Amino acid sequence: MTKRFYFLLFILCVFKLQAQFEFSGTASEEFINSSVYLTSIDDYNKSTLFLTEQIIQESEIDSSGDFVFKGDFLSEKNKFYKIYIDKCNESVTDYNHLLNHCDDSNFIIFIANNNDEIHFPLNSFSQMFCDLKYSRKQNIAIHQIDSIQESLLIPLHDSKSDAQRKIIYNNYFEQLQKYSQSFNEPLVELYAYHLYSDTKSFSRSYYLEDLKTSEYYNSLLEKLKSKYPKSQYTKQFKEDLKRDSINFTENYFDLKTTILVALLLLSLIANFILIRKKRDKKSIVDYKTVLSPQEQKVFKLMNESHSNKEIAEQLFISLSTVKTHINNIYSKLSITSRKDIHHYF
Repeated sequence: MTKRFYFLLFILCVFKLQAQFEFSGTASEEFINSSVYLTSIDDYNKSTLFLTEQIIQESEIDSSGDFVFKGDFLSEKNKFYKIYIDKCNESVTDYNHLLNHCDDSNFIIFIANNNDEIHFPLNSFSQMFCDLKYSRKQNIAIHQIDSIQESLLIPLHDSKSDAQRKIIYNNYFEQLQKYSQSFNEPLVELYAYHLYSDTKSFSRSYYLEDLKTSEYYNSLLEKLKSKYPKSQYTKQFKEDLKRDSINFTENYFDLKTTILVALLLLSLIANFILIRKKRDKKSIVDYKTVLSPQEQKVFKLMNESHSNKEIAEQLFISLSTVKTHINNIYSKLSITSRKDIHHYF
């Protein structure tokens, strides 16, 4: 019995020593001979940004479009990681990378640890990061959360009134939260939380209302404390909840603080109105002088009320690339939604 115990212990130790991660994939033809980066995501609120200080490994895409990252230096605990690629051939310290100004970039966010093997092949349309072969279902969870987010918002294109849109937004919030719990992984729930609670999210108001009475968020915090007690994610989530809950805590501020906050809010509102008036007076810029050729194509299809999925199919690009183009368009033209697009046509 003792010999058998030591033998099993030896096998486990050997496996531990040999364990390593491997993330491989195939890039679209347009990215051949480009650099591709594996980055660690420590702040889930900045998951979509390309932060050069978070690069942990760099690889080259060969003539066949293949790339690979591997080693044994990742955390044994699950973390958020991102594979990022663009067509900026300059050094990662170049201003285009530092300011996230690279056109035709693409990325995928996923959950993994030091023992995972994940492969990202091209799909049947030769699109990258749309298909995954993985070790555990948690590896594909972020991809599936992003996909269900797209499907939940499709009805928006046919909505006729604010009442319909409110129903869609509320359903999006509830279903996203519910679906994220099916993976039995707190980080998946945390990623979904980031989507619907973000300050720029249309569903934030539903989250804030739910936060007043729901025990879900404290429950998620306890899950994170239990599974990831020393993680930055746990600390950040706790701080986010504290920040969002402070508005609903009775008698939290004394009278003086309440008056100061009220004056500050009035000042902010007044500044917002003035800025809004000045912005409205500005002439609309010619989008053709600002947007890249590919962004112009996406912009025109957005004006024709095509969904992100339809745009991806028509231009033969991935959904994540479409999202990147749309973010660039919004930033360059200083618009916040598709409602503003018709002004340019």
